[in-house]
Amino acid sequence: MSVLRNLLIVGLLVCVAYNGYVIYRNQMASSPSGEAKGPDTAPLFSEEAFAELAENRSQISVQEVPTVLTTEQAKPADQFVANPVLEKQPDSLPVIPVSANTPATNPGSRFSADAATQTVSTPAPEAEAPAPQDITPQALSFEDAWAEIEASEAGFTWATALAQIQRLAYREDLTDPQREQVLAKGNELAKTVIFAPNKHLAKPALTFRPGMSLEEVSQEHNIPESFLRSINQWADDYNPTPGDSIKVLEGPITLHVDLPSKSIRVAVGQLYAGHMAIGQHSITIPENAKLNAETIEGVTKLSLGEVAVVIDTENQVPAANSLLVTAEDWKLLQSIASDSVEVTWTALPAPPAPQVAATEPVKREVKSQFASEKMQHPVDALKMEIFTPSATVIQGKPVQYGIEITNLSDKPSDLVQAVVNMSEGIEPIQVEGHTGRIAPGQALFDPLTIEAGQSVRLTVTVETKEAGQFLIRPELQCSRPATRYASEVQLRVAAAESISAETEQTPPEPAQPKESVAEVPQNPAKEIR
Repeated sequence: MSVLRNLLIVGLLVCVAYNGYVIYRNQMASSPSGEAKGPDTAPLFSEEAFAELAENRSQISVQEVPTVLTTEQAKPADQFVANPVLEKQPDSLPVIPVSANTPATNPGSRFSADAATQTVSTPAPEAEAPAPQDITPQALSFEDAWAEIEASEAGFTWATALAQIQRLAYREDLTDPQREQVLAKGNELAKTVIFAPNKHLAKPALTFRPGMSLEEVSQEHNIPESFLRSINQWADDYNPTPGDSIKVLEGPITLHVDLPSKSIRVAVGQLYAGHMAIGQHSITIPENAKLNAETIEGVTKLSLGEVAVVIDTENQVPAANSLLVTAEDWKLLQSIASDSVEVTWTALPAPPAPQVAATEPVKREVKSQFASEKMQHPVDALKMEIFTPSATVIQGKPVQYGIEITNLSDKPSDLVQAVVNMSEGIEPIQVEGHTGRIAPGQALFDPLTIEAGQSVRLTVTVETKEAGQFLIRPELQCSRPATRYASEVQLRVAAAESISAETEQTPPEPAQPKESVAEVPQNPAKEIR
């Protein structure tokens, strides 16, 4: 046994010696010849050994092998060269610089004799930095801005679309059709994103935790508590329980009262939240007005400072200094009434000068009900005169009626209200001389102030759809001086066919005296609305 063991040991020694000899021969074969330029330019490894080592590295990027320098530019012999195979080079080891002219990827071997002859060139000086350009953001064209809104809507990022609509909707360079297009899209998205409950499209839902109150939630997100209840469709006495999801929006809420366009714009934070049409009644714009809701004896009153916000009711003249809204919009304003709501205004332009009726009128003076028999007009009253058309009124052609109001006192008259009621069959289509509004069978002028000794001419254009006899009833009210007038004027409308036939067959009748045209009618007319 000992002999076999010795023979085995001798065999192992022979194998080790032979392997060492093979390795030595291979190393000598890959080493540079005696004609090489010297050890300074020799590679650290053979190309095959370097490739083999690189393949054995798993999930590690191999560092680029630096270009070898010439003998004159080489580092001193006592400095170490960083091993490119290492995962991380120590900071203390210097790295051989790479030539600026050497391409990043050399198709040939980096350890060939040609690479040893390459030199490091001086880097080119940096080019002078260009002058800074104007980086002021330019406003997008309507087409580009609308394309962004459509892209946001198609990507279901509707909150982003509402923010884009808020920036675009009220730009001054938009035409009326473009603005209507944007507002229609904004109203459609606002119903889903802002006012639809349980749709958390603008902000993730909030989980109601124990000890939390709705007042804290509203203050944290800068929105009124009543508005928080409205967007979640909760009653005033309802309180969520811990674990419930709450729809929240980021405030503040802003309102802009645009009197020229007769609308109120609503925004929640940066999001467009809709707009509402308004009527106006002699508005005096207050300073720093807040939207307030006050309940007195079970009746809730809404106001913007001193301006009352009331529901527009047909055939009812509202009080002075008030805004008229629909019942639905009134509820929305009530839900957001809070001191935290920001309110801004756009005032009306100066009213145009009073205009005179186009046709030559016949003047008729109306007596005051406060006048005595001896004195037709007291010195502290108003006088109203009605101007009726002198020509025959033909069916289908508009006709104008004028009302001239004169202040006979030595003080300005406040809150002069003129209303013109009409019987069925004729309708007002336009008011001139002062702002006002048109209702079925009624023309209402906004309250106005007349200086002492001054007169104001108001004109109503009437549409004559039917032939027959009709009544026009102008009414005038004033609180100071206390004045109230009411008069009825007859309007005779002839059919167009009968007028043309009469002109061909019979000569025209002599014109009636001017005083008789505006007299109170003798024949009954249709009921005044």
